[in-house]
Amino acid sequence: MFIPNDRPSVLQLPKHEKDSTAADIKSIVANRDRRLIAVATNDAIYIWLANPQLLLCSVGVIDANFKETRGELKEIYWKPDSTSIAVTTNQCKILIYNLDLRDDEQCYNFTDSADPYFQRNSPELFIKGSRPTAHLHPTIIINLADIPTCCVPSRDEFLVCLQNGFTHHVTWTGEIIASLSFRASSIPFSVDQLQSKSENITSKSTYIFDAVYAPLLGGFAIVLSDGQGALLTSNDPNFAPNAILGVWAPNMKDATCCDVNHKFLLILFGCKNGDVCAYNIDELNGSLVQSFRVAPKVTNGPDLTNRLGPVHRITALANGYGFGAIWSPLSGAHALPRLVAVFTSFGAQSFCNLEGVVEEDQNDRYTAIEWGPEGFQLWLGTENELMMQPFVRSASCSSPAMEHCDRAVLMSDSQVLISAARDREAEACAPHSVWDHITVTHEYLSSNWPLRYASTDRNYKHLVVAGDQGMAYCSLSNRRWKIFGNETQEKNLLVTGGVFIWNDDVIGVVGVAADTDKSHLSFYPISQRLDSRYASVVDLEHKSVMSVLRDDVCAVFDISAQITLYKLTAHLETGRDAFTKVSTEIVTVIRINEIVPHPTCIVSLQMTQLNLDVRGKLSPAFYSSIDTVLVNISGRLITLSVNEDGKLHQPMVIASYVEKMWHDRCQVSQSTQSQNQDLPWKNHRRNGSNVSIQSVSTSTTSEPSSPMNQSCSSHLSNALWIACGAKGIKVWMPLVPGKRNLATQEMTFIAKRIMLPFELDIYPIVISAKDCLAMGVESQLQHVARASRNQGQMESITMYGLHRNSEVFVHHLLRQLLKRNLGVFALELAGACRSLPHFTHALELLLHGVLEEEATSSEPIPDPLLPRCVAFIHEFPEFLKTVAHCARKTELALWRTLFDVTGSPNALFEECLQLKQLENAASFVIVLQNLETTEVSMDQAARLVKEALEEKKWTIAKEMVRFARSIGSEDIDAFFRTPPPSAKTSLSRRPTVSSPSADSSTEFVINRFQAGAAGGRLNKVRHSQSTEQKDAPRKDSIGGSSKDKMALSWGLSGELSPQLATNRLAAKMTSILEDHAWHLLNNYWLLDLGFFWSELQFDLLGLLETRRKQISLSPKTTNENCFLIEDFALALTRLHAQFSWPYPLIGSQFVHQIEKKLGNIRVSQSTASLNGLLNDSLDNIKKPKARKLERTVVDLNGARSRIRETDIEASEEDVEIQEAVLERVRGSAVELAPVIDRSPSTSSSMNHHAPLAPPSPSSCDSRSLAGDCYQNTDFLVGEKSSRGNLQSSHQLELLLSLFSQTATIDWIFLFCLLSRDERKLRQEINVSMVRRAGEKSFARVRFACSELSRWAVEKCCGYVALLQAFDAHLAVVAEQAGCADLKFSPDNENRKASQKTSADDPKRGRRRADSGSSKLNNSFSNPKLNGMNGGRRERSRSADRAHKSVKRYDDVVCAEDALEKANEEGCSIM
Repeated sequence: MFIPNDRPSVLQLPKHEKDSTAADIKSIVANRDRRLIAVATNDAIYIWLANPQLLLCSVGVIDANFKETRGELKEIYWKPDSTSIAVTTNQCKILIYNLDLRDDEQCYNFTDSADPYFQRNSPELFIKGSRPTAHLHPTIIINLADIPTCCVPSRDEFLVCLQNGFTHHVTWTGEIIASLSFRASSIPFSVDQLQSKSENITSKSTYIFDAVYAPLLGGFAIVLSDGQGALLTSNDPNFAPNAILGVWAPNMKDATCCDVNHKFLLILFGCKNGDVCAYNIDELNGSLVQSFRVAPKVTNGPDLTNRLGPVHRITALANGYGFGAIWSPLSGAHALPRLVAVFTSFGAQSFCNLEGVVEEDQNDRYTAIEWGPEGFQLWLGTENELMMQPFVRSASCSSPAMEHCDRAVLMSDSQVLISAARDREAEACAPHSVWDHITVTHEYLSSNWPLRYASTDRNYKHLVVAGDQGMAYCSLSNRRWKIFGNETQEKNLLVTGGVFIWNDDVIGVVGVAADTDKSHLSFYPISQRLDSRYASVVDLEHKSVMSVLRDDVCAVFDISAQITLYKLTAHLETGRDAFTKVSTEIVTVIRINEIVPHPTCIVSLQMTQLNLDVRGKLSPAFYSSIDTVLVNISGRLITLSVNEDGKLHQPMVIASYVEKMWHDRCQVSQSTQSQNQDLPWKNHRRNGSNVSIQSVSTSTTSEPSSPMNQSCSSHLSNALWIACGAKGIKVWMPLVPGKRNLATQEMTFIAKRIMLPFELDIYPIVISAKDCLAMGVESQLQHVARASRNQGQMESITMYGLHRNSEVFVHHLLRQLLKRNLGVFALELAGACRSLPHFTHALELLLHGVLEEEATSSEPIPDPLLPRCVAFIHEFPEFLKTVAHCARKTELALWRTLFDVTGSPNALFEECLQLKQLENAASFVIVLQNLETTEVSMDQAARLVKEALEEKKWTIAKEMVRFARSIGSEDIDAFFRTPPPSAKTSLSRRPTVSSPSADSSTEFVINRFQAGAAGGRLNKVRHSQSTEQKDAPRKDSIGGSSKDKMALSWGLSGELSPQLATNRLAAKMTSILEDHAWHLLNNYWLLDLGFFWSELQFDLLGLLETRRKQISLSPKTTNENCFLIEDFALALTRLHAQFSWPYPLIGSQFVHQIEKKLGNIRVSQSTASLNGLLNDSLDNIKKPKARKLERTVVDLNGARSRIRETDIEASEEDVEIQEAVLERVRGSAVELAPVIDRSPSTSSSMNHHAPLAPPSPSSCDSRSLAGDCYQNTDFLVGEKSSRGNLQSSHQLELLLSLFSQTATIDWIFLFCLLSRDERKLRQEINVSMVRRAGEKSFARVRFACSELSRWAVEKCCGYVALLQAFDAHLAVVAEQAGCADLKFSPDNENRKASQKTSADDPKRGRRRADSGSSKLNNSFSNPKLNGMNGGRRERSRSADRAHKSVKRYDDVVCAEDALEKANEEGCSIM
C-alpha cells in the first residue's frame, strides 16, 4: 500500500532560450536502479539525481533548423546499464546520447567560509551521498521510414515500432537488424496458445501503438492502434518473425497504453473510458484471463468520474506492490482537474488526488509519471512544471513478518511511522492522526538512502532498518541509534533477505558479503555495539531473497526456490564481554522450484499452524507447532503441509489474487497462546506430492485440548484473513464444533474450513481478529495558508496528512454464515463478539444491508435472507434497538418490507414500554406516525411522553414534544399516511439519524446568553449515536448519574414560551407537560422540576404566574394544581434530600451565650453536652401561666374572623426569664462559598438529649440581624456547619429567582431557609413582595415559620435559632405592610388531610422517591452507613424517613410548652 505524505516538491527546469515558453514535459523515465531520472520536454533533456533532487546535466535544442529537420522530442528510453539514452521525435528520427558519469568527481561541492560563524557544524549539512558529474553527448541520429510510436530497450538493442506497421530491432550503435523486422499484419493472433485457430490482422494500417517487455510472461505486451491488446510470444529468444504468435486480450477493444507487473505476472491496460484492466496468463492453455477492471473513485465527488477521459499513461512499481496512472481530460466536456491515482497490485485504490481538491479552472494536465527508488517518490510532469511527491508504504511489503503487527507500521525513504497503541489512543484528542515518527540517523542514511527494510520486535521496544549496505537499530524508548563503528564492515554487508529481531535482544540479518559474494545469516546482540566480533554467522548455500521468523524458527527462501527452516538457540558467551551467541540447526528443507516461475514472484512467506483434529489427534508438523507453510506466489496463496510418511502433500491453492494475509498463529505458536486459549487443530490430508522434502518432524510440544473446552472465539483466532485487492477481503474460517456433541459432528459432513468473501470500504493494513476491526490508513489533503513572498500576501499550499481509519466486519461474517445456512456457527460467532462495544452496531449493519439489498431488488429472490436475519437478531436482547435504529436509517419505502418480517411496529412499541427501552420506543413512534392512524400514533406518543417524564428521560420527552410540534395540522389530521406503494425503485442511502444520547439528560443547563430574548429557545443539540452494549443506567432524582453533574447556567430574564400548538398532538403534549409540572410541585420535587424546566424548555414562569393570578382573583376556588405548600416540614426534608444539602448544627458562639444566661456553669462546647446540661437546668423551672387574648386570623378562603388563642406568660414570681438580645458578630467574615462536606452533620451522642426550647419567635428583634450573608446565621447555626456543593448552591439560586419572579412567597421562604441566607430573605420578602403575593400568602408563611419551629424542636435543633431570626424579619415586614395582626388558620379538613398525608399515609410523598432517589441516597449519604447490615442508623436524610417522623403538635401553642414537651419525650437532632 503506497500513499502520499507531506507536500510535493516543485522543481524548476532551466530554460535554454530566454524567450522560450514554459516547459512542456513529454516523458519522465528512471534508469534501472532508479537513482537517475531523465526528463524530456519538447526541446530539452534533463538528467536529475533522485536524492537529493539535483540537476546533473541538461541538453537543449536551440537551432531552429534542427527543430524543423529533427522535430520535437517525444519519448526517452534508458539503456539498462545507464550509459546511453534514446529519444524519439515526431519527425521519423531517433536521437541517441551517451551519458558520461564520473563517480570519482562530485558535483555541488560546498566550501566552508573562513568565518567560524558560517561554517557547517551539523552532520546534516554535509551531503555524503554520491553526486557524480554527468555529461550528455549526442552520438547517433537514426533515420526511420515513419514516425516511431514506442521503443522497448534491452541490453544490446531496442525494439522500435513505427506508424507504418513495421517493427525493427535496432542496436545501440544505430544498426537496424533487417532479418528480425516484422509487420503487425503478418503476426498470427489467437485467443490461446494451444487449441484455437490463429488469424492475421486484416487491416494493413494497423500498427503497434505501445509495447512493454514482459520476460516472465514470455514476450511483449502490446497495444494496437485500433485499441486491441495482446501478448506477443515466441519460442525463439530473438523473436524471429516466423516464430511470433499473438494472444488476444479478450474484451479489450479500447486500450490506450500498457505496462507489466513482473511480480504478480499481470499485464495492465489503460482504456479510453478511463478504466484500468489487468490480465494474467491461464496456465492450462496460455490464454489471457481478465483479473480485474477498475476505475478511479472519488468519495466526495462522484460526478467528477463522469468527466473522466482516457488513461494517458500507466506505470507499475518495480517491486510490483502497486501501480499508478494519469488521465487525460475528456474532450468536449468541462475540463477535469489533473488526475493521478495509485492502486494496489490487484486494483484496490489507495490514493486519488481528487479527494478533497477544490475544483478550479486548471488548463494543464499530467503528461508524464514515473516512480522513484523503492516507490518512495512519484515524479509527475505537467505542461508547465515538474514535481516530486513523497510517498510512504507499509513495512510489510519487504518484511513479511510485519504483516501480523497489531499496530500500523509505515516507512518512507528516511523515516518509520508507528501508530499509537490501542490502549493509549484515548489519551489523544485526535488518535487517528497521531503517529510516532522515528527519523533514521543521518550518519547511516547519508550513504545508504533509501530505506528498504524495517522491522520491530513484538513489544515495540526496538526498531531495526536497513538500506543498501549494513543496518542500524534504535531503542524506541530513548531514540538512540546504533550503527557499525567500522565503515568497512557496514559496506561489506549487503542486505538481500530482510532484517528481524528475535527474542527481543538479537538482530537477524540475511545478506551477502560484498568481499566474498557469499550469502549468510547473521545475528548481532543488541546489548553490544554493532561489530563483526560479536556476530553469529551462518553460511547459506544460495543467495536469499526473503526471511520470516516465528518463535524460535527462522525460514529463509533463496533464489533456488528452496525454503530452509532453522531452529535458533541462544546461549551466553562467557568472558569479560559476555554477550548472546546464536546457534542454528536445520530442521526442514522444502524445495518448491516446480511451482515457482521465478524467485521474484514470491510475494510473502509464512509459517503457521492450520491443521486441527476435532478428536484431539496429533498432526504431523515440520517442526514443533509448525504444520503449514503459506507461500504467496504471484497472488496465489499455496499451502505446504507434511504427510505422516515425511513427504509433502500436493500443494493446494486456497485463494487467488492475494496481496496480503493475516493469521494470528503466524507470529505466536500454539503453545504460547495456549495459556489463554488452547485450541486443537484440524489436519488436512492429501496424498501424493511432486515436491520433495529432506527432513520432517512430527513432534509437538503441547497436547491439544479437548474440543469441549474450546471457546467460540476460535472461529476468529484461527481464521486466515486474505486481502484480494479490488475483489475485497476473504476469510478462511474453521468451523469449530464448539460445545456441541462430537458424536453428532462426526455424523454430519461439514467442511473443516470455509471461505467467506466480503467487502470493506477501506484497504486494511492491520486485521484485529479479537476486536473484529480492520485498520487502514488514508492520506487526506490539507490546505495550509502561509505568507507569500510577494508583498506579504497569503497563499495556500497543499500537503497530505496520514490518518488511520477503522471498520467493523463482524456483520459481514454473520451474513455470509446465514446465507450458507450455518446459523449455529453464526450464533457461536456472535456469542464470542457480544462483549465488543460495537456489537449492537454490527447487528444494525447486518439488518440494514440485507434489507436494502432485498427490498430494492428488481427481481424476486427465491430464498430471501431477511427472515433468517431477523430470526437471528431476535436471539439477542438488542433486537428492539436494532430494528428501531435500522428503521430510522432506512428509506420510508422499505418500512413495509421490514415490519412484515419483524412484526407490527405497534407491538414492538408496546414491548419497548414494558422493557423500559424508551429510546427505542421513541423511534417506533416515528414509524407509527407514518404507518398507523392518527389516533393510534397520538395515543402512543402521549404514553411515551408520560413514561419518559416518570423515568426522568428528559431528552426523550423533549424530542417527542419537538416532534409533535413540528407536525403540521394538515399532516396529523390526514386519515391515511402510508409510504409509496413500490419499494423496487433505486433508492439513495439517507444520512444516518442519531438516537438521543442518554448522557444528555444529566445536564441541568439553560443558556444564560439568551436572557432578554422573549420566547427564546435553546439551541438544538445533536445527539450522538449510542453504540453501548447495555442501556444507559436509570437516572436519579437530579436527572442523571450521581457523578459528573454539570453546573447550571440560566438567564432568568429570558422567558421560555412553548410553541403555539398547531395540531392536536402538540396540544395534548402541552397538557401533559403542565400536569407533570404541577405533579412535581405538589410533591415537592423541585430538583426534578428544575431539570424538567431546563431540558424541555417549558414555560414554567408563565404557568406559575397565570396560576398565581387565578388564585388571587378567585380565592375561593379550589384546585389540586395549587402550588401553595401543604406540609412545610415534608417540603424542607425533601429539599435536603434532593439537593444533598446537610442539616444545620448549633453554633458554638450561641452556646456560649446560652451558658452566660444560665449562669457561670462549665459545660462542653459540643451540642451533645449542651443538651444534657440544659435538661438538668430546666428541671427547677416551673411551668408558666397561661393567658387568653383575641387575634384576627385569615382562613384559606380569605375570610377574617376573631378567635381566642392561648398564649404563655412566664410567672415572674417563680422564675426570671431574660430576653436574649442578638448582637452583630464582630470578626472575620465567613467565606461566601459553601463548604462541600459529605459527612454526617451530627454526632450520635447528640441523639439522647433534648434541646433547649428557644424564646418565642415573636419576641426577637430582627433589626439586630443586619450584616453579611452568612455572618449572623453562622453565629446561630455554626461556622463549621456544612452546606451543599457549588452546583447545588447554583441550582437553589436559579430556582429561587424563578419563584421570586412569580411571587411564590412560600417557596421563597423555604429556599432562603435551606440556604441559611438571611440577607437573601430580606431582599426577597419585603413589603413589595407581600403586596404582589397577597396578605393571605404572607400570613401563611408566618404560620409556616411557627410550624417549622415546632418541627425543629423535635427534629433539628440547628433550625431553631435560624427560624427565630427569620420570624423576626417576617414580623418587621408584617408591621411595615400593615398586616401584623393577621394570622393564618388552616381549615380543619385541610389540616387533618395534611396530618394524615404526613404521618399516616407516606406513600403519596414517597411515590416518586421510590423511582429515582435510591441512587441519589447511595451517592450522597455516608459511605460507612451504606455498608451497615442490620446496624442502627444514626440518621437518615432521605425524604421518606423524614416524612415518616413528621408529627404535628396542635395542642402546643408556645415555645415554653414546646420545651416542656421536648423534655418529656426527648428530641432527636438531624
